[in-house]
Amino acid sequence: MENLVLVRHGATSWNENGYCQGHKDVRLSGVGKRQVGFLKSALEQWEFDAVYASTLTRAQETAQFMGYEPTVLPDLVEIDRGHWEGHESGEIRRRWGKLHRQWYDDPVGLAMPGGEAFDDLWERAGDVLERLEADAAETVLICGHKAINRVLIARMLKRPTKGVWQIPQPQAGLSELVRSGEGWRAESIGDVEHLPTGMRSDS
Repeated sequence: MENLVLVRHGATSWNENGYCQGHKDVRLSGVGKRQVGFLKSALEQWEFDAVYASTLTRAQETAQFMGYEPTVLPDLVEIDRGHWEGHESGEIRRRWGKLHRQWYDDPVGLAMPGGEAFDDLWERAGDVLERLEADAAETVLICGHKAINRVLIARMLKRPTKGVWQIPQPQAGLSELVRSGEGWRAESIGDVEHLPTGMRSDS
């Protein structure tokens, strides 16, 4: 693999209503589908040797609405946010304030209540990268999610876990990583220049 393009799926109704979203299988909304239309135009210059998506419908739809039939990789699934899923951020902060602060500072060694441990997410992101390195494909597209994409980027760029949640991954955002010597460099991270201003959202 020499080039990796990571995209986050378009918006869902949960994103639009501010609900915490993870393993719950929520489809793209009308806004999300329009975002993906603009994303498709931004990727027209690319020829991908392989296209991957998670097991969740919103990621697969993102690939399909751009004209790709992705290979599904279970390890690309979004983090399981457990009891936080379906709740607004204000409620999560009220009910799990200390854990919420710790999680968004440095999540190593932590797990969301009833959900997935960060260390497990970090490990399966490594498994994804090993799979991609073992493939013959040189230029790869991944249609993924906010958390897993952030961890993939952090691992590839050798960034620390502290600050991983500050890596931009907006809806229908585009990140391009290119092999550079023994490592990787980022040409773009979370780029949304292809989206109209009114369609840009980090939720």
